[in-house]
Order: sequence, then C-alpha cells, then structure tokens
Amino acid sequence: MKYRVTVAGHSFEIEIEHDRLVRVNGQPLYVDLEQVGGLPVYSLALDDGGYVVFVEEGQREPPLTTHYRVEVKGQVYPVAVRAQRPTLPPRPAKSLEGPEAPLAIRAPLAGILTALPVSAGEQVEAGQVVAVVESMKMQMELKAPHPAVVDSVHGPPGRDVSQGEELVILRPGRPF
Repeated sequence: MKYRVTVAGHSFEIEIEHDRLVRVNGQPLYVDLEQVGGLPVYSLALDDGGYVVFVEEGQREPPLTTHYRVEVKGQVYPVAVRAQRPTLPPRPAKSLEGPEAPLAIRAPLAGILTALPVSAGEQVEAGQVVAVVESMKMQMELKAPHPAVVDSVHGPPGRDVSQGEELVILRPGRPF
C-alpha cells in the first residue's frame, strides 16, 4: 500500500512492501514498529537506531487523510497521512503455456548474508524464509511472497552483500 505522508511541511511517498520493509521515496528501509502496552506509544527500530515514538491521532478528512501529532526525542511533528489509491495498469492476458517471469529476492540493505536456508529446485511456500541479511546488528528475514520453486541461490552465507543484490531467484512451478 502506498501513502503520501507530510511531516512538518515535507512530503514523502511511503510504500509498505511486506513485513517490515518499507520504501521511503523509493529507498528501502527496514523498520520494526511495535505498540507498547496498548498505549499511543511505539518502539521504533530503524537502520540507524531505536526510538520511542508517541503518536496522537487527530482529525480525519474523509475519505483518505488522517492527521497525527508525533513526538520523537522531545520534538513534536505534525503529520498528515493520505492513502494513495493504486492505479493499476491493465493486466495482460496470461498464456496457458510458458513460464511466468522469475522473481529476484534482493538484499534490502548492504550487510552480511547470514543464511540461505533453501537450495535450487526446492519448493517454497508463501512466507517461507529464503535468505537472511544482517545490517547494523539487525537481522532481516527475506520471505517468499508466494509459493514458488527456488531457481538459484547466490551464496555462500557469510559474505558481504550490496543493497539490491540478487540473493535468491524464484520461479513459479514444480521442483525439478
């Protein structure tokens, strides 16, 4: 889902990809946001550290905008969040023959490839971990978005990886 977020007059496009991976103006960012005890208090872990965030919901402007008052490290920011309705291009007709395009699972950040728990030819399920990358002492589990077959893995674990580097290639179908 995409959002247009305005913080103290500065506008950002936020896209939530999956789990804890979001893109801010197209740049990947690993976040871990957890509400504390049902209060409007959140624990926020980002690439550069951890924060305590106080969030107070304000006025809603139907149908898509909500205003918030957000406090981080004693600084208060007015925030407006507007959900963007997706504009989907027409879907091309699927052929009954021939494979669909493979899907590359890429490193969301530069770091160390700590695990590749799958191998070529293996069937994986949606949500199954196919690679683990560690960056700034945070481990990011990269998961298959849908059932697929592992076409190739780009190991070995323990090596440095660059942001956007292909780690695992998935393709639809059955194992070899």
